[in-house]
Amino acid sequence: MPEPPEKNPNESHDNNNNPTDPDPSTTTLLHTTTALLSRMRYPDAATGPELYNFFGGRVLEHTTSHGAILAIKINTVTDRAEPAMMHYAATHGIRAPRVRGVYDVVAHTRRLARAMVSERVPGVPLAEVWLGMGEVDRGVVKEQLREQLAAMLACREGFIGGVGREKVRNVYDGMRDSYCGPFDDEEAFDEWCLGRIQGGPLVRAKWRWLLRNERRERRGWESGFGNVLTGIVDWERSGFFPEYADYAFAMVLCHAHEDWWIPVLKELLPLCSKRRLEFTTLVEEGVVNS
Repeated sequence: MPEPPEKNPNESHDNNNNPTDPDPSTTTLLHTTTALLSRMRYPDAATGPELYNFFGGRVLEHTTSHGAILAIKINTVTDRAEPAMMHYAATHGIRAPRVRGVYDVVAHTRRLARAMVSERVPGVPLAEVWLGMGEVDRGVVKEQLREQLAAMLACREGFIGGVGREKVRNVYDGMRDSYCGPFDDEEAFDEWCLGRIQGGPLVRAKWRWLLRNERRERRGWESGFGNVLTGIVDWERSGFFPEYADYAFAMVLCHAHEDWWIPVLKELLPLCSKRRLEFTTLVEEGVVNS
């Protein structure tokens, strides 16, 4: 049997063509890329003209290779309830963007951000043009809003919660990303709320009695059975709630309304009782201080 050839000790290691040995330049590039990805922040998960930025939640414009103009919402906390509600609304006669998809953006070994991709609805924010409008133009806008509210009132479910009987964002908790529901009916939702107000058993017993009477009174003048789609103020906290919810949540829970917007909402939204407004305030105080 012939002996294997002796290896020349002076032969350069650079001539080793073993494909399993990584090229030093490739290794360096991989290390550099890994380091960059590990330091990457969620605002860098997508690029494009910025349409909106609120406390780090960015909405960017993107044009596809086919010319379609999309909006990409980038955040660390965007959950799937918001796009589900938006798409439901868009497919039920409401002027909301159709959602193309929701994607997790992963950098290295961690989820960097969540991106919601939807249609880019043309137009400008109402806040930028309202004060410069005449009464006739404002009347036209109000009529359009009434039509949208009517379409939302037509979307009803027998439960309180999100699309497909999913949980929804806790509308009373404006500082944290907490959730609640779904609830079988309004009474169950009120019981959940009662568990969050401050005070002892007597306070809760008093409000349980008041709310029972308030629900009975409302049955005589509400426009239909079931819980309606809310979301005219914020799709992130939308869901199927009782008819009073849009007004109560807008008047009590939204603390950043422009002065001109409040009278418009009071004119357009279905009203609710002062008792319900007071109770909504108590629930929010209890949640915030818990």
